[in-house]
Amino acid sequence: QGMLVQFLKKCKQPLKNSAVKQLMRFGLVSIIIFTTSVQMLLATTVKSQPIEQIQVSLAIKNVSLVQAFHEIEDQTTLQFMYRNQDVKSVNHITVSVTKKSLAVVLKTLLSSTSLSFRQVENHILISDTKSGKSSYVNFDNESYTSTLSNPIKAIVQGVVSDSTGAPLIGVSVKVKGSSTGTSTDGNGRYSLNTPNDNSILVFTYIGYITQEVASDGRSSVNVILKEEARALSEVIVTALGIKRESKRLGYAATSVNLAQLNEVRTINVGNALQGKVAGLNISAPAGGPGSSSKIRIRGQSSFGGNNSPLIVVNGVPINNTANSAGGSNGNGTGNPTGGSSDTGDGLQSINPDDIESMTVLKGAAAAALYGSLAKDGAIIITTKSGRGTIGLGVEYTSNFQAENALDYTDFQYDYGQGENGKRPTTTAEAQSSGVHSFGVKFDGAPSPQFDGSTQPYSPNKDRIKNFYNTGITNTNSLSLSGGFEKANFRLSFANTDASSIMPNSGYHRKLLNFALNYMVTKKLTAQMSGNYSNEYTKNPPQIGIQDMNANTTIYSIANSINSDWLQNRKDANGNEMPLSRFTNRNNPYWVALDRFENVKRDRLLGNISLRYQVKDWLYVQARYGQDYFTRPYDYNRPTGTRSVAAASLGFNGFYYQDVTTFREGNADFLIGTKHTVGKFGIDVTLGGNQKKRVTTNNSNTANNFFIRDLYTIQNAQIKNPQYSYYEERVNSLYGSAELSFKNYLYLTVTSRNDWFSTLNPKTNSYLYPSVSGSFVFSEAVKMPSWLNYGKLRLAYAEVGGGAPGPYASNLYYNINANTYANNLVNNVPLGSQSTSTVPNPELKPLSIRESEAGLEIRTLKSR
Repeated sequence: QGMLVQFLKKCKQPLKNSAVKQLMRFGLVSIIIFTTSVQMLLATTVKSQPIEQIQVSLAIKNVSLVQAFHEIEDQTTLQFMYRNQDVKSVNHITVSVTKKSLAVVLKTLLSSTSLSFRQVENHILISDTKSGKSSYVNFDNESYTSTLSNPIKAIVQGVVSDSTGAPLIGVSVKVKGSSTGTSTDGNGRYSLNTPNDNSILVFTYIGYITQEVASDGRSSVNVILKEEARALSEVIVTALGIKRESKRLGYAATSVNLAQLNEVRTINVGNALQGKVAGLNISAPAGGPGSSSKIRIRGQSSFGGNNSPLIVVNGVPINNTANSAGGSNGNGTGNPTGGSSDTGDGLQSINPDDIESMTVLKGAAAAALYGSLAKDGAIIITTKSGRGTIGLGVEYTSNFQAENALDYTDFQYDYGQGENGKRPTTTAEAQSSGVHSFGVKFDGAPSPQFDGSTQPYSPNKDRIKNFYNTGITNTNSLSLSGGFEKANFRLSFANTDASSIMPNSGYHRKLLNFALNYMVTKKLTAQMSGNYSNEYTKNPPQIGIQDMNANTTIYSIANSINSDWLQNRKDANGNEMPLSRFTNRNNPYWVALDRFENVKRDRLLGNISLRYQVKDWLYVQARYGQDYFTRPYDYNRPTGTRSVAAASLGFNGFYYQDVTTFREGNADFLIGTKHTVGKFGIDVTLGGNQKKRVTTNNSNTANNFFIRDLYTIQNAQIKNPQYSYYEERVNSLYGSAELSFKNYLYLTVTSRNDWFSTLNPKTNSYLYPSVSGSFVFSEAVKMPSWLNYGKLRLAYAEVGGGAPGPYASNLYYNINANTYANNLVNNVPLGSQSTSTVPNPELKPLSIRESEAGLEIRTLKSR
């Protein structure tokens, strides 16, 4: 602990070296904190015994005071804290006592000095009564003995709760007039080092009245916070990461209750939003664990196209496009022949335990500052950064979930397998009618089956229960946070392992999140955050098609077939055994066990920002963020699959392999100013952004193989390599101005202009304006006692839905896979046109005009 305090003291000194050295210093402090945390936690959690009750024995002669302290430390669990300059001159001490009270012994040791002692938990603080300075460090190197600027003189702890007695989590507790502070834990408890016995503690929590409580020499201070009747000052994060008081907003925006969000744990955090926000509709495709989340705010805003809201993490937009199997359409997604699985979106790369706040901007006006991306609103996510943390914090979360398929089928169980009132009498007939239940009435008589066996002609009602497994999801998350006056950090790691209800299917994810806040000078602050995810989806189910879809067969199979019989899926040659004359009704176990599909993704989200507070009323900010991922993918159609055409030579089958890379960088700047003149106020923000997106896809398809069950490109008889490259840029300038009168009338005007690289240079510039206003009439006019809050709001915006994709307005050619010689012999063109129609060079981006009106009231003490 002595070394730790000294390093902290060095970090508190004025900045003499480069910022890099300061960051290295901070990293070293973090390591020291980590290695001593267990010892410190154990030392502070054990209730100390008063020194009047502790007995010690000393037999020392002509020793220094420090040596005497060491002797006492060896006999007790206590530790002395002092300044070397206060005790180094105290020598030649001789004491001989047997089983005496430690308090008496200390009085004897210090009787001829100006030093005094005081017990704080397991520490004995030695003070020089002449200088009035407390001492903390028993480190013998004189270069490390400078006095701490805020010496610890009292430890105050307690519990913060609401009026019902429920603990409040995350309440800010600070010492008034200083930067010392902490926050309450999951049980509402806090512990704080205060500079003196009469410190004033300030308790702050959103939605509750701030309280100031004097410690008055107490070591335990419990506080009950009262709810703010109207919570007018609630601050939420809006577009571009700008914070606004909710009463000022002329559009609909909702701050998500994170406590409720985490009540229902989902792999994709988007699915946890279901039922949490009015007007927000969530539907998860039946794609198993690791699939995407379909999010709609106020329904569909356009026919076709992407109607999902923009997702913004720490002020930077991310790619949240739902990925389907393989290929590429310019966003890192696509759908090659035969693949139709949902392999996730951008939100599955976010750990819900890392989220600090989430705001849903519901309409065009709310998201207007995002211009061409604003038509469906936006979801603004801010991750935890360790801001406000003093000291060390460790948090561990573990979640377990089990799920089963619910059987809502209501089939008839009077007639069994067969057609036209006839049951199968041969194996061939059983293999032809396996999905028809139009035979004779059940009689239990032996009947031939698709696999050549004979089974009772009886109903089997447990097809769902027998085929699907119990899906198990385990998530464990560990975070470490800490900091001091100039810097804070947070580091977290989360691991998710999920097995699907579908046999041989699952999802695995590892997430590493890091954030750092550093005050370079009093006016310049730096922020950095990074989120790395390693994801693997194994054999996601096919959806939306019949082929290779186990669900289709299970639901349509004849009601006299037991699903357990289907495990006998191969004939004597190892090929798929027929169940039906329809070849796309594949055996479910053939799909689950013989087909494979592997989707992997390594993704890095991160941003860094610098903010300079020029004046109290003026700031400048620069920021760069990047979303990058690489996504290897492969799947097969096994040799012997009935729906795959036979090979004239070798073995039939299909194999697809691709690698997609995606990189989007956003560089932006903001200039903000705020002034108040009498009853009027003005808040202006100006900024600009440049977005660059590059997507590449390198793929290869393979048909028919020389060696059976070896699925590689080299083993294929027919190969078709493809490569695609997409690049696009959008340059933007934008601004926002808010005018206010007193504390109840607000008018906000925004404008953004986007320039698109994918459009004709003559017509690639588009302006997106918005205007909104709010009138808090409960502040302007005296309201009846039952009406606590009332606001009218109006808004109008013109926004976009994104420009056409790269090269959509250009005519280009694809090169065929065939060689030049073959083209000459077979008279096949070397290239092919990219489209069957000539593109329109005057294409324009989709635009939306939206008007909005709203009324917000709170009654009965905001219940």
